[in-house]
Amino acid sequence: MTSTRPARPPRAGDFGLAKGGGALMAVVRFGTFSRYGHAAICEAIDAGGRAWVIEPMPTGCRRRLADLGEFVWSDVDLTASQAEQIVDYARTTIGLRYDWPSILGFVARFWGAKIRGRSGDHADQKLICSELVVWAYRRVGVDLCPGKAPGDVSPGDLDQWLDDRRRV
Repeated sequence: MTSTRPARPPRAGDFGLAKGGGALMAVVRFGTFSRYGHAAICEAIDAGGRAWVIEPMPTGCRRRLADLGEFVWSDVDLTASQAEQIVDYARTTIGLRYDWPSILGFVARFWGAKIRGRSGDHADQKLICSELVVWAYRRVGVDLCPGKAPGDVSPGDLDQWLDDRRRV
């Protein structure tokens, strides 16, 4: 089953999945057997119908304006308070460095190796895109990938969670 866009437009607090461009995103897709190599959190929708997203990138966690069609958006039923807390948490990560060891772990998956991520609150102050999504949602009581350390979660895992949820 493939993920589709939800019936409603994205809202603040939703997460988006994207194929992503460039070699790094291709490595993530390849290493995790996924169609997606990137994830971001929607901070807000601007007047022109584009999304302000917060996303960890190789250059660090940043905020940028993105076209809505760049992402397949989640449709998690969040309260207004949960959505606000997710966005507030994501904002605190802007400027944090990228978590290269977690990316290497995804590459190792292709060869069957397991490199465990951290289960603590990213004490090293580094993040990958899907890790940001998992942390932000866990902080409001929504566990997107139970039993997995946030640093072990890939965009493909988030896609699987959405697919499983939409089958129910």
